[in-house]
Amino acid sequence: MKSVIRFTLFFILPIAIFIMWIGGFFSSRIPPGYAKETPKVVTGLKVEEVKKQPVYQKVKIDGYTVSSDTAKVATKLMGKIYKINVKEGDFVKKGQILAVVDHSDINAQKEELTAALNELKAGREEALAGKKAAQAQYEFAKLTYERLKNLYMDNAVPKQKFDEAKMHYEAAKAQLEQIDAKLKQLDAKEKQLKAKLKQLQSVEKYAFVRAPFDGYVVKKMADEGDMANPGMPLFVIGKNKSQFQSFIDVKYLPYVKNGQKLKVFIESLNRNLDAKITEINKNADPHNNSFSIKADFKEKDIPVGLYGFSYIKGKKEGKILIPESAVVRLNDISSVYVVDEKGILHLIPVTVGEKYNGKYEVKTGLSEGQKIVIENTEKACDGCRISF
Repeated sequence: MKSVIRFTLFFILPIAIFIMWIGGFFSSRIPPGYAKETPKVVTGLKVEEVKKQPVYQKVKIDGYTVSSDTAKVATKLMGKIYKINVKEGDFVKKGQILAVVDHSDINAQKEELTAALNELKAGREEALAGKKAAQAQYEFAKLTYERLKNLYMDNAVPKQKFDEAKMHYEAAKAQLEQIDAKLKQLDAKEKQLKAKLKQLQSVEKYAFVRAPFDGYVVKKMADEGDMANPGMPLFVIGKNKSQFQSFIDVKYLPYVKNGQKLKVFIESLNRNLDAKITEINKNADPHNNSFSIKADFKEKDIPVGLYGFSYIKGKKEGKILIPESAVVRLNDISSVYVVDEKGILHLIPVTVGEKYNGKYEVKTGLSEGQKIVIENTEKACDGCRISF
């Protein structure tokens, strides 16, 4: 029994006390929970309460530069396109050759006609030379015949001699008439060949596709080697007077009118251009529920097919507007510092829209009554406390 008491006092009891000490039984305990961290205090920040401001809606309209007048250029000749001299966007002058259609068969026919005309010319020269000799013979035979006729009437020459003179006269006359008839045939043939040559030359003109007026090549609709057919458009040419065309949602129809001025920004030119609305098509497209407008540029020679945009003034409505200095941009994300009721800053992402009088419209992320930092945002930090 004494050994059991001794074992308990000198072995088990010390071990139990040691375990209780390790477990913190003999020390004061800290209640569970989160340790409080004192936020960093920042100063020099300007805070403003978010309020809606009445402004006219700023409606962005997109569009492209187009030609005020366009023409589809075609050929009346069937054949393979031999050469194309222009590309889209090129400026062309009236009468400039845009393309050439193969017309080798016409050239071959022209050469045949030219050869035939040369042959006729040689035949004419030969006939005229023969006529000159025949004319001389005729004049001599006529003179002899008339002289012997008078002598025969006076019984001064025998009838046989008179008859011979008459025969030579009639033969010379017949030969001359025959040459004149041949010359008439040659004239008729020459006239026929020249008419056919003129017709071929007229058709040959269609092989050279020319610009109908000064302007730009809006669209090239064929390539070298393609087969051209009569009436098939090869190019669309637009006049050098350009317009801005835009398709706008029909709900904004009440806010556009003829004569309205626009500032159109052309991205590729990096320029703002003055324009005035001259055409409004109020017939809506059922596919996208939009109508189209066209605005004339003051400047000429603006290339067509360039993207641009402008703005029109819509209805008046309340919008949340904040200064540009309040917007913090991190990794292409726009945010603002919102101050809560305890003065703690919170970095909140927002969606910004168009600018109105130097301020950004906030579409999402903020509501009226909230307070935000509008100046010295570089001093602010998420979770910091502001000192007023």
